[in-house]
Amino acid sequence: MKMDIIVPKAGLTMTEATVTTWLVAEGDKVNKNDTVAELMTEKLTVEVEAPESGVIGSILKQEGEEVVVGERLATLLTTPSEREPNENTVISSAEKVLKDPLNETALPSYDAVVIGGGPGGYVAAIRIAQLGGRVVLIERNELGGVCLNEGCIPTKTLLKGAELTKLHSLSSEYGVYYPEPSIDFSKLLQKKEAVIQQLQNGVRHLLKKSKVTVINGVGEVVSPNKVNVTKSNGERERITTKNIILATGSEANIPNIPGLRDAHPLTSKEALSITELPESIAIIGAGAIGCEFAGIYAPLGVKVVLIESENQILPGADHDVAQFLKKSLTKDNVDIHTSSKVKEIKVENGEKTLYMEHKDHYQEIVVKEILVATGRKARIESLGEIGLEVVNGGVKVDEHLRTNIPSIYAIGDVTGKENLAHVASAQGMVAAENCMGYAKEIKYDSVPRCIYTSPEIASVGLTEKEAAAKNIDYQIGKYHFNGNGRAITNGKAEGFIKVLRDKKYNQILGIHIVGHNASELISEGVLAINLEATPEEIAATIHPHPTLSEGLLEASLASMGKGIHV
Repeated sequence: MKMDIIVPKAGLTMTEATVTTWLVAEGDKVNKNDTVAELMTEKLTVEVEAPESGVIGSILKQEGEEVVVGERLATLLTTPSEREPNENTVISSAEKVLKDPLNETALPSYDAVVIGGGPGGYVAAIRIAQLGGRVVLIERNELGGVCLNEGCIPTKTLLKGAELTKLHSLSSEYGVYYPEPSIDFSKLLQKKEAVIQQLQNGVRHLLKKSKVTVINGVGEVVSPNKVNVTKSNGERERITTKNIILATGSEANIPNIPGLRDAHPLTSKEALSITELPESIAIIGAGAIGCEFAGIYAPLGVKVVLIESENQILPGADHDVAQFLKKSLTKDNVDIHTSSKVKEIKVENGEKTLYMEHKDHYQEIVVKEILVATGRKARIESLGEIGLEVVNGGVKVDEHLRTNIPSIYAIGDVTGKENLAHVASAQGMVAAENCMGYAKEIKYDSVPRCIYTSPEIASVGLTEKEAAAKNIDYQIGKYHFNGNGRAITNGKAEGFIKVLRDKKYNQILGIHIVGHNASELISEGVLAINLEATPEEIAATIHPHPTLSEGLLEASLASMGKGIHV
């Protein structure tokens, strides 16, 4: 059978070493306890011995490479012995049926098993395949994960429908008249499902093209190199693998409010599945999810109450941006309550009453439905049983996305780092390349955050509050779209671009945009922060006219007190 030769731990303080010499080559025969390689630490030379007699299969780490304790150096094809069978011993098919009801592959047949087919998992699987690895992807539901099926994509489809209800008001300014819109919610839901199906088919095609093995079922990690699979048809199988990538995602977090569960609240998942619009709805939580659903329901004629326990909607966002969105949602008749906590909920005669505490007084709100949008929690059930370290509700990973078990990686929402699809995909790429022998790292300094309300919000880097907390001497530059030619011709001149500049190093610290197409505009800002650009470098870049992107040039100039059109 095949087994691993790993970096031994020599001494209490040893954590890493350098491969200095291989004393064997692939295909060489070795005896148990033969020295096969030498490693060098800061203090001593470490000899690596063959754990069993056999033949050297693949040498995975080359001379000069850095390695960590427990990391795989090479594979060893062992020879049969007279010892008693154990879990690593090749046994006959008949013995296997008696000892293990699962259909187990004796040798590691994959370079990686990826559990979870969301934007992190399927990207990781494709990248491993691109690098020549054999990979299997296990998904219990639909490919694309929460993002494609229950989050990003369906909500953006509904938000587009809500936006179109305002088209007649805008078009009349251009002499083009439409009647007041009527809402066919069932048709909008059909469009949502069609979009999901189209993108699901796209993911399937990409996986098939990359020759990724896809299993519809539930994967359970039973050891650092084994995964049990219960397929959707009931069949069970055990897969052996060199690496495992956990991409199990997250689920809605339901707060412990008395009476809430009896009220059968909606989460974002159920909210995307309802077939009729409620007359009224209370949304608990005014983060990105809560604000987006407020932006869906209100234009479609639903009476919306938005409740947030913090002192502003979008807690953690730039204050100016949050205040601008609050005004916009208020124009859409969203009733917003900040610094407010729901203390109890009662259900009577088909109505749901929320007893809300606001500073020094209570208020009762009566609605037909309740949507909980108080964040998400990692799916980490049973992961602790195999020894994975869990911190702050997520699987702990290092900058390589490796867990405390060297052969197991974790990506996406299950890590508790950033619950964003594009972060999961980036993590998937890093984990995949590390599974295939690279040494890639993930950094979170330039992660863009987008909220697809009307108007959109996008940001990257530090807010003013965060910069102040770091004692950074900063200066802001602000450019309003009501002075931008393209925004005015579009008839959508609301919003602004805000740039934070470090006075000492003249480096861009953060960029915050609220306005039409903000989610598309932010990418230039992400690149600028990733490259540690200065405002002068953006200002020296010629931007096309008339475009919304000129606003970033102007805000950058303004952050240095050199604004032209401000």
